[in-house]
Amino acid sequence: MKIDQDYFDKLATSLVEGEEEICADLIEQGLAAGMAPLEAIEKGLGKGMQTLGDDYAKGDAFLPELVMAADIMKSGLERLDKAMAESGENRTTIGKVVMGTIKGDVHDIGKSVVAAVLQANGYDVIDLGIDVSPEDFLKTIKEEKCNVLGMSTLLTLPLMVMGDTIEALKEAGIRDQVKVIVGGCPVTQEFADEIGADAVGFDALDGLRKLDKVMNIKR
Repeated sequence: MKIDQDYFDKLATSLVEGEEEICADLIEQGLAAGMAPLEAIEKGLGKGMQTLGDDYAKGDAFLPELVMAADIMKSGLERLDKAMAESGENRTTIGKVVMGTIKGDVHDIGKSVVAAVLQANGYDVIDLGIDVSPEDFLKTIKEEKCNVLGMSTLLTLPLMVMGDTIEALKEAGIRDQVKVIVGGCPVTQEFADEIGADAVGFDALDGLRKLDKVMNIKR
């Protein structure tokens, strides 16, 4: 297989079209042909996720397509990261993010899409899943040396867990070392300001733009 722009375009298209098996096969064929894993991320998967995100913003793509692409993206990144580790190559990241749906909420879809978009755009993401306590967020931040915390919820009742988590960062003396971005249906700019978050994302692309801004990332 020839590793050229046509190959990367096919890889991006497989993500946009939700073709998981084709995407996996293209990655394996590319690796066998000596493709640099980082190129597959930047020119293929990342490009596809960006295209789908743009389509979603314009109303030309819908949430189920984003969710499917996020799952495919996650699987592809795991394979490519493994290939990089085996070769001794490291993927340069612009920030290490720990993300999760806060304690009291088991909704996963929106957070997973945001995680995929961030990872496609150069962030290293640790996804703790759902029902995550302030203690678990704090533990991961310390152990993994994360400099970004992302919290999500679709429910109003557990909202203050976000504020409790930020307070835990302050008590641990590391609040100034971690940028905090929050999101989810009940989360407003006013609430984010009230609990002391650095940014609020109203969808995946908005979250990326807001996080880039607070991280001083220029694209």
